[in-house]
Amino acid sequence: MLAPLKDRSILARSGADSDPEGAAETRLRKALREARQALRQAAIKGVRESVTLTNEINRLTEEKRQLRQRLDELENGQTIVALGQQLVALRAENDALIDAARRVCRLNRSLRIAHGECERLRTARARALDHLQTRVSEDANT
Repeated sequence: MLAPLKDRSILARSGADSDPEGAAETRLRKALREARQALRQAAIKGVRESVTLTNEINRLTEEKRQLRQRLDELENGQTIVALGQQLVALRAENDALIDAARRVCRLNRSLRIAHGECERLRTARARALDHLQTRVSEDANT
């Protein structure tokens, strides 16, 4: 940016003179004012762009740091070890589920057998009751 004028009397001169030098001076003052304004706007725009680019650099630097950390973890085998541990745990759970399913099948089979035995006993009891009633009614008739 341009430094401010120390002697403002140059700008304060009366523009009422009708001479061509006065008109030229007025045009020059106006052009200088416009140039200063354009420089100020360009400087503000430059600062905004600089801040935007600095923020983008910071974001990309953080993203790079995170990716580097992840790559280091992969290179160190930490991820592979973690996946291996998960696999071992899941295999143990799977084995437990298979054992539980086998127990359920055995219990279901035992339950069917017990149900059949109950049905056989019910039938035998019914026959025994019928036989007893028949005997009691035969004894009552005689």
